[in-house]
Amino acid sequence: MDMVVALNEETPGTGIELHVVRESVCDPFVYPTPFELHFSILHLQWYLSNSDGYVEAMKGTDRDLAAHVMVLRHRGKTLYGKPVQGMFGPVSRKTYFDSIWHDVANAPKDILGNPMYITLNLCRVLAYVKHDLILSKSEGGCWGLTNVPERFGPLVRAALNEYEKGTAMFLDNGLAIQYAGYMLAEIRRTYETLS
Repeated sequence: MDMVVALNEETPGTGIELHVVRESVCDPFVYPTPFELHFSILHLQWYLSNSDGYVEAMKGTDRDLAAHVMVLRHRGKTLYGKPVQGMFGPVSRKTYFDSIWHDVANAPKDILGNPMYITLNLCRVLAYVKHDLILSKSEGGCWGLTNVPERFGPLVRAALNEYEKGTAMFLDNGLAIQYAGYMLAEIRRTYETLS
């Protein structure tokens, strides 16, 4: 963890985020996925003030790991060790959807506190249920600009600008809540039609 914290100093503003998982839960893939250790920049001060307590507490299960593994299997690169496809087993469509749905299910409330993240993730989820696309946040936003109603374009564009250029979003709360409601309804309707 000391090495991770030191490397974190050299990263962009979003910092390092990582989970340590046992090989035994990777193939076949276990969901929700048990992890031995988690780190993100959000927890840096906790680690610095109580490293032993942090390491002891930061283990459990995480639904979000199914989304990370799916992205790894489709877009990941091996830096060291076994190839991604040889390390991580397939993630079923149902498991992946449950993971990404869990991340956006409270979007009408969450969008006001984290507008860039929720705006772009809603695009990614809708792109997946409509076209089986596994997209980055940036790709999801670009997809959204041409695939969601034009009235939401300024919101998606602002989220992309914040994500790609660091330009803080001006948020129209009413538009953001309408967008979140529209996207969730579209995601539900499309997923139920295909299931």
